[in-house]
Amino acid sequence: MDKITKSGIRVLVEAGDERAVLALFDEDPHRVQRFLKRLACAPDAACHARTIACFRMLSRERSARMPEFFRETVRRSLWEMNEEGGNVAWSAPEIAAAVVAGAPERYGQFASYLIMAALDEPAFQPSLLAAADLLAEADPALVEEFLPELEFLRR
Repeated sequence: MDKITKSGIRVLVEAGDERAVLALFDEDPHRVQRFLKRLACAPDAACHARTIACFRMLSRERSARMPEFFRETVRRSLWEMNEEGGNVAWSAPEIAAAVVAGAPERYGQFASYLIMAALDEPAFQPSLLAAADLLAEADPALVEEFLPELEFLRR
C-alpha cells in the first residue's frame, strides 16, 4: 500500500511536520505536490497557511536540485489563473508566490507575472494579497512596482 496519501499529507501538514513532508516529497514529488495543491484549497485557514508554507519550504530545500520541477509549478499556477473553465484555482497566486519566496534568486522573475495575472481578477485578489506578503517578506523588490495597486486592494 502506498504510504503517500491525501489524508496522510494532511495529517503531516496540520501537525506542521515539514521534515516528514520533505521526506515524502523526495519519494514522489508529483504525488506530494498534487495533494498539497488540493490542501491549499482547504477552507480551514490554518491548514491553508501551513500548506502554503510547505510549498515555500519545498522550494527552499529542493529547488537547487530540481529547478525545473518548481519552475513548472509556477508556470502551472499561472496557467490555472488564466484558465477559462469553471474551476477557479483561487490559491494559485499563493502557491506560485511560495515557490518564488522559497528561492527568490532563482524564481524572482515570475513575481511580476503572477501579480499581473491576479491583479484584475476579483477571485484571486485575497490570494494575491497573501502572495504579495510572501514575496515582500522574501525580497521587497519583488513587489515594489505594484505597491500602489496592492495597497488599493487592501482597502
